[in-house]
Amino acid sequence: SVKEFLAKAKEDFLRKWESPPQNTAGLDDFERQKTLGTGSFGRVMMVKHKSTEQYYAMKILDKQKVVKLKQIEHTLNEKRILQAVNFPFLVKLEYSFK
Repeated sequence: SVKEFLAKAKEDFLRKWESPPQNTAGLDDFERQKTLGTGSFGRVMMVKHKSTEQYYAMKILDKQKVVKLKQIEHTLNEKRILQAVNFPFLVKLEYSFK
């Protein structure tokens, strides 16, 4: 049922929220394909994972701009939420690294 689905999704989210993974990949694991868009803090690129050949959108942030515009906490919250969420119609964070 929908109620059971939502209860399990909440449980999964809270478990992942409490113990977020650290540096699950590295830049060398991906081949950059092309830029999909640009924004205030950086760009989003289409990349291909070298070992799995899966395609992903990679958000690349300019740390200096994030710090200068006082967006550190906002950026860290976004990362933590995206790594914890697993829901239809929402983007899921598969990998992260510095």
